[in-house]
Amino acid sequence: MRRSWKGWVVAAAVLGTCPAALAATQVEPRLRVSLEERYDDDFRLAADGQAGGQLMTKLTPRLGLDVRDETLKLESFYAADLLMRHGSGSLTLDHRGGLSVRKLLSRRLRVEASGSIYRVTDPASLPRDSVARSREPVLYGQSRVYVSGRATRRLDVGAGYGFEGVQVLAPGQVAGFVHTPFVEAWLRTTRRLSLGVEYRYQGFLYGDSFQQAHGVFGGLRYRLSRQTTFTARAGPVAFSGQEGTSGVIPRVKLELLHEARHFDLGIIAGHDLVGASGFTNALWADYAGMVLNKHFSDRVSVYGMASFFRNGRAPGHGVFSWGEDPTVAQGYALGAGLEFKVNRYVSMQAAVDRIAQVGMDEEATAGLNLTRNVAAIRLHMTAW
Repeated sequence: MRRSWKGWVVAAAVLGTCPAALAATQVEPRLRVSLEERYDDDFRLAADGQAGGQLMTKLTPRLGLDVRDETLKLESFYAADLLMRHGSGSLTLDHRGGLSVRKLLSRRLRVEASGSIYRVTDPASLPRDSVARSREPVLYGQSRVYVSGRATRRLDVGAGYGFEGVQVLAPGQVAGFVHTPFVEAWLRTTRRLSLGVEYRYQGFLYGDSFQQAHGVFGGLRYRLSRQTTFTARAGPVAFSGQEGTSGVIPRVKLELLHEARHFDLGIIAGHDLVGASGFTNALWADYAGMVLNKHFSDRVSVYGMASFFRNGRAPGHGVFSWGEDPTVAQGYALGAGLEFKVNRYVSMQAAVDRIAQVGMDEEATAGLNLTRNVAAIRLHMTAW
């Protein structure tokens, strides 16, 4: 009987260690190569910074390693994005990597950890809008650790820590960081309704500037159906800045999540404090987003997404200004795509995107035109 080389590697690992501990462990390497041809009129990525679209070719090899057993789920990846612009002849290389772990320590206690790091020339490819509006490369990272446990039959408690950091890789720019520890508790009052309470601390650091915030929030989670859940959080945030910029602002976060076999939908909206933007410290932020996936069959699916953001200097400078305000950054993104799976190893996509951002009156980003339209076709090939 023939075996793949992956099978021999796993078998050797099991034989060389404790059979009782590793008998159910699955170790799976991953390799996927994506080839994309796109038209992109992103002004920032043009070699001379002038207007004009270009045809581009993007090659992305992605390596991953997954480990699973009855109590553990680990997923990791590294991807390199090689972008060749036919019009200007320029070539860029971006790097992305990530790791996520879920571990059941007991029937009542669970640990989750995740982290990702990006070194990109295109900030629009980052997982958060409005980060580092610049023509320069950007180093960005985020991580989260969360420990949760069931205190009683109806009460769940948890504690976690989040981190976010960004550095514009240009002379004179300094790194910005946000540290966010938090604790929370959720009480299941009925089969559908849970009520929660949360305390959150935020420490914002940008160069020599340090700002902080304390927030106490109430939460509500209601299961509308087996597939649909609505979650709301709200409460005051006490912000303490420098030079008399302290104040109290509201935090609101609304989420609607629907997960079904053939249709997924996620909607989020809120107002909060954020940091790690690349050019300043803490910011207030309005945000909204929607993502949907529709599977017509095992082979054909479509997706769509839309997002919007506004932000300005904390605690609330320009928050009620809905016109053109040079102290307020705002933008939106729209996208849609069609995917066809040829088989389990090959799939094809067609996608269109529009991204628009207007930055604040920062000297480093003054005059940037961040509007772009992208049309792309992609071929994904999975080796294993």
